[in-house]
Amino acid sequence: MAEAVDHGDSVEVILEDGTRIAGIYLIGADGAHSAVRKSAKIAFDGFTWPERFLVLSTEFDFTSLIPGLADVSYYADPEEWFFLLRVPGVWRAMFPVRAEVSDEEVMTPEFARARFARVVAGRDDYPIKHTTLYRVHQRVAETFRRGRLLLVGDAAHINNPLGGMGLNGGVHDAVSLVEKLARVIHGEAGEDVLDLYDRQRRGVTVEHVQRQTIMNKKNLEAATPEDQADFRHRMAEAASDPAKAHALLLGMSMINSLRRAAEIT
Repeated sequence: MAEAVDHGDSVEVILEDGTRIAGIYLIGADGAHSAVRKSAKIAFDGFTWPERFLVLSTEFDFTSLIPGLADVSYYADPEEWFFLLRVPGVWRAMFPVRAEVSDEEVMTPEFARARFARVVAGRDDYPIKHTTLYRVHQRVAETFRRGRLLLVGDAAHINNPLGGMGLNGGVHDAVSLVEKLARVIHGEAGEDVLDLYDRQRRGVTVEHVQRQTIMNKKNLEAATPEDQADFRHRMAEAASDPAKAHALLLGMSMINSLRRAAEIT
């Protein structure tokens, strides 16, 4: 898509080949570089982390070396944290890469082996199926609605992947928006309910998703003895107290963010 035009009572999408498509509303679910967001001239405020994230995928089964390994496991370290994620067919390992390391060096087999060597001492020869290097941002659109143009998912907000809140937050956006948009289209609610979508979903994105993902990263890379001790203490408390574990999980699972969104009117 090249451009979206809001005519006030309709929306027109102009494709790159010049084709024009008309509609009533347009939902921008077109990612971090959203053409819909840019057409609506909606700012995408926030920042970019100085380090990049390297993802190495391997068909090797880490549970053969690490008994009891969870499908999502985080390793906290002030120099170089990492996490392991099990998805169908492969394990994905993610590592931070310092800004001064060149892309060319990062993409070499030697660099990958050095990263993998951190998972289990004495082992670095895992077969690599995919290698991905990307920059990580924390950004939120200034509004999730401008007229008949609406934003969901990465078009509306992006964050670091620690905690898996970006994709889940996008699903929450979509569920909230389509419920409200259907009511508008069927004449059961006025367009002001779309402003409620913006207040609810943007509100919890700022209050919960952005704050929690930034905290997740800071916890994994805690550098001072005081910060490390505080992180261990909070985790130990949650592990030993069912009520505190439940409270922690309500936040990490994003259930609290859904409850908070429902409170916003």
